Amino acid sequence: MKTIIACDIHGIHAELRALCAPLGEALTFLSPWEGEGCPFASEALAHQALIAERGIETYADRIAECAAGEPVFLIAFSVGATAAWLHACSGEAHPESAAVLFYGSRIREHAQRVPKFPVEAIFAEREASFEPAALVAALKRERVRCAIVPGTAHGFMNPCSVNFVPDLADRWVGEIGKRLDAWSAHQGL
Repeated sequence: MKTIIACDIHGIHAELRALCAPLGEALTFLSPWEGEGCPFASEALAHQALIAERGIETYADRIAECAAGEPVFLIAFSVGATAAWLHACSGEAHPESAAVLFYGSRIREHAQRVPKFPVEAIFAEREASFEPAALVAALKRERVRCAIVPGTAHGFMNPCSVNFVPDLADRWVGEIGKRLDAWSAHQGL
């Protein structure tokens, strides 16, 4: 059984590894990019390239490849959360998997899809390009739990974001740890 961290547009970086360290050593980090970090000079350029190259769909394929048809626990952020949502809704998703997704804003483009395993979608209260409450209402269905974190903006879990909230991020890592432990116990680990 794997625990997969699907990173946001900033990719894999030391600060994210440190944030996730309390979740254990057996974490598999995936990025929308090859290697560490982000190959673009700005977040805007990275997003532009990702969208132009069908990067979210490719990222979802990488998650499926890493999961290899086995049950996985997914923790995902932003574009990683949208890619994880696409994976959860795909025929390759194992029904005994679970996911906690943070501020996957482009999930709104795939809100009609239905995940094959339980997904908890956590959104920031403030988003630049959409209304989180409307998306939460559109996602309500079996196997999907949603929440909006009051007083936050997109990136509140990301140490590289101007919207990072350290105490809140640490609290959420603790909550993710509890969910991971419960899922592992359910899997018989």
